Amino acid sequence: MALTTTNVYGNINISDEAVAVIVSRVTLDCYGVVELQSRRLSDSILTLFNKVPKSKGVKIVTMDNRIFVELYVILKDGVNRDAVKDSLSSSVEYNVEHLTGMRVKKVDIHVVGVKL
Repeated sequence: MALTTTNVYGNINISDEAVAVIVSRVTLDCYGVVELQSRRLSDSILTLFNKVPKSKGVKIVTMDNRIFVELYVILKDGVNRDAVKDSLSSSVEYNVEHLTGMRVKKVDIHVVGVKL
């Protein structure tokens, strides 16, 4: 499903894949996050062929022009998990709202593992 809005410039449609790319870039820029973890088997199969999916570890659901984000991340060893999760959540929410103009309703962060 896509996000849709209307303003003085006309109708604007933003696909869920575009939002997922924004979220993945913001997530990898956040301190303490090592990588995003695949959440589907098809993502794991693509990595075998050296093709990294753009939305790896990100799930976007849009309902009533509200965005729900789920992240599956691996954190760096020794960082405060709660601080990283709070920072990541606010960073994702701010950047998605700023770049798309849509409201983020909820950001769920699932810490899958820890790397050295």
